[in-house]
Amino acid sequence: MPPGALRQVLLDLFGTMRQPDLTGLDEADWDWIDRMAALRRLQPLLHAQHQDNPAIPGRIAANWRTAYRESAMLALARTAELKDCTALLEGAGFAPLTLKGAWLAHYAYPDPAQRPMYDLDVLLDLDTVLEGYALLKRSGYVQAYPEEIPLADMIRLEKHLPTLVGPRGAMIELHHRMADPHGALDHFSPEPDETAIRARAVRLGGVSYPGAEDMLVHLIIHAAYAHRFDCGPRVLADIDFLLRKEPVDWAAFWQRGKAEGWRDGARLVLELTRRNRAGVEVDSTADSGPPPPEDLLDGAVQLLFQEPDTCATAGFAATVIKGGWRGLATRISGTRSAEGEAPAVREMESEGGRLGWAFSRLGRVAGDLARADVRRQSRELARLSRWFDGAA
Repeated sequence: MPPGALRQVLLDLFGTMRQPDLTGLDEADWDWIDRMAALRRLQPLLHAQHQDNPAIPGRIAANWRTAYRESAMLALARTAELKDCTALLEGAGFAPLTLKGAWLAHYAYPDPAQRPMYDLDVLLDLDTVLEGYALLKRSGYVQAYPEEIPLADMIRLEKHLPTLVGPRGAMIELHHRMADPHGALDHFSPEPDETAIRARAVRLGGVSYPGAEDMLVHLIIHAAYAHRFDCGPRVLADIDFLLRKEPVDWAAFWQRGKAEGWRDGARLVLELTRRNRAGVEVDSTADSGPPPPEDLLDGAVQLLFQEPDTCATAGFAATVIKGGWRGLATRISGTRSAEGEAPAVREMESEGGRLGWAFSRLGRVAGDLARADVRRQSRELARLSRWFDGAA
């Protein structure tokens, strides 16, 4: 079956809107579905939704069942790690705010196993994040990889510091922003009002989280603007279960979206969710803007199932498609930048210096772009970026 059709089958399997057409799938097709489901950590929810579906081959169902059990055990370990980490920070006078997965898994999904937590996102602020990072490292948390630019530059140009590995093995991203700063991406990206979000924070089980509507906004910005959907379709289930759990003041939501610049991304993500998950109620009557174009929605479906090993190439090519030679020069130089900030160049000595890194990257890009699906992925990313810029 063609890759585009397989992506739609998996999206239908993952969703609850319509029955997927599983006729004609051969063993190789099911292998692709299972591999992609594993890569995007969809297997536990697929097990929950299809454990009694006789159309799922036995070996595939067994993989999903195993992933569900492993996710249930992992949820216990991740929860313990999160509480240890936030208690340590709070005990030293910091005010950590936990983002996305931990709240969703425990307070939105039917059970935590259905929403695997790969890493833990913990937010401090610009003024305290370096001190908090140092505290965690002194307390046994290990930096997972060396920084490519100095930590002081990461504070200015990025949204989190290098990942830490906690004593229990969890990957922890210590954030100093909820979203990328203006100018850091290849397209417009909104920055939410974090002061107001902190004022609306809720305390549950000894951990502080953004309020439900702020969590919804964060999911939208993270999926659409920050990742251009390479985070996978799990965001659709995240939003589905969030909306089932918590009410939304839609008039205020759309007013805020227009003021903060994420209205168009919200319409795109929520429309994808509504088409995939039955019973999702989104009230757009207070939104005066247009719906997202159908071709953009179709492209976003394909981007939900990007191959992780080609994301870098597709993003590189999309920058060149959108920005021309200037975009190519920025990518080749390894430059990190943000609006109003001096740029920084990533460390390249370990990869043969700037010239060696450039030739290596260009060689990989040329090889990957020989594939038609990667070329389409690049075009869809560029089109989405142009739409964000035009909408802004």
